[in-house]
Amino acid sequence: MPSEKKEYILIAMADLDIATKLKKGIESACAIPCLVAVRPSEGFNTVTQYSDKLQLAILDTTLTEISESLLFVTAEHSIPTLLISDDYTEACSSCTMSPTIIDTVLTSDELVANVLEVVERLHKNKDTEVLIVDSSASIRHYLSYVISNYMLNPKTARSGKEALALTDIQSFPLILIDAYLNDMSGIELTRLIRQKHPPERTSIIGISGNSDMHISAMFLKSGASDFLNKPFKREELYCRMVQNLKVTELLHYLEQLNDIKNKMLGMAAHDLVTPITGIQGLASILKEGYAGELTEQQKEIADAIFSASDDMLTLVTDILDVSTIESGLLSIERKPVQLNEIIARRVALAELSANRKSITLITTLDPLEEIHGDPKRIGQLVDNLLSNAIKFSYPNTTISIKTEKIKNYIKLSVKDEGPGIADNELEQLFTPFSKGAAIPTGDEPSHGLGLHIVKRIASAHNCSVDVASSLGNGTEFSISFPLRSDEE
Repeated sequence: MPSEKKEYILIAMADLDIATKLKKGIESACAIPCLVAVRPSEGFNTVTQYSDKLQLAILDTTLTEISESLLFVTAEHSIPTLLISDDYTEACSSCTMSPTIIDTVLTSDELVANVLEVVERLHKNKDTEVLIVDSSASIRHYLSYVISNYMLNPKTARSGKEALALTDIQSFPLILIDAYLNDMSGIELTRLIRQKHPPERTSIIGISGNSDMHISAMFLKSGASDFLNKPFKREELYCRMVQNLKVTELLHYLEQLNDIKNKMLGMAAHDLVTPITGIQGLASILKEGYAGELTEQQKEIADAIFSASDDMLTLVTDILDVSTIESGLLSIERKPVQLNEIIARRVALAELSANRKSITLITTLDPLEEIHGDPKRIGQLVDNLLSNAIKFSYPNTTISIKTEKIKNYIKLSVKDEGPGIADNELEQLFTPFSKGAAIPTGDEPSHGLGLHIVKRIASAHNCSVDVASSLGNGTEFSISFPLRSDEE
């Protein structure tokens, strides 16, 4: 028969006012009905009557005779117990006496808030599975018992191979891994799990009783979030588990917020394209005189409208691209392409902008083999490199575009004679909306998105991006395209 649902929380406290506040807070936050006892006899009778339905007991040590009655009764019925005490030493002593005491809260002005935080955490634990990986059956049983008391749902694996099979079919927010397993080391298992399960989805705690002082560092370097030495107190284990779960949940929450941000940016940018294009079209009609002759002043205004709308359209297009990239929706349709052909077309389009600043584009394109990539995205990458070079080049200078084969890859480089980039700005160069000290030499708008797009498109093609620059000596960006695709 299925076990009866445990649906109550016992609050046994001498202070009825605090007990009432706790009852109201818990029932509001967790929707769990609470039973209040303000005398030891009431608490004793409640535990006896509702022993099969109590999921948690909150006991105040100031309640008369609590240590001689209620603690033992809750332990006898295996009821997880949260202890409230004004003396931490006394609380620790009680924890040693009763295996079902899962946590303690010290009496303070924030008592109600602190207890509510613990109860809400325990309530959240009900939907949390923890994987225990240990070759010892007795340790797996002990950890499962302790974890269950904290209302977490334990799953066990006796080997690294079994753990990998479980993590292939589901994601665990928390995994406990012993250092020494029958088929592999816990450090190696940590490394393998971390390849598929990032920290924002899974926390890993390494455990070892070995006296080797380096083992904790090896666990952490292999991707573990935390480490515990055996033997450890139950309270320490729970504190570590809770802290790591909180971090994982926070990272996951931030990831979700970032996804929402990207979707909102994408929607807003998409909806702006049509009206901006309309403004640009109307300005063009005015400029060309199709709506009647304009005065010189009116022509200047129409030119300004067209130029401003063109800059805005570029920004909106970049935001759309960034939104697509950051949402993980960047699609790459690989096919054999000639890089030189793409570059030649893009250079021809860029010459108009370059001519406005009397900048000369010089191409040196060696005969090349085909590469595998998305011609549209590679064209976008080249556009951004050329646009960036023109934007930051002085008038009457030269921009060199070069391709060459080097071993098993093809290198594209774009070199300008602009102001260059300071060493301390190179690390942030590909960060979205990041701007350095250098400013466009022709008052062009700069939003700090172009190079970020270049980096992400290059990464999607398994390309490396390198930059060589120093103040006053221009900048050279290099993209290395592999000659063989991953699929081959």
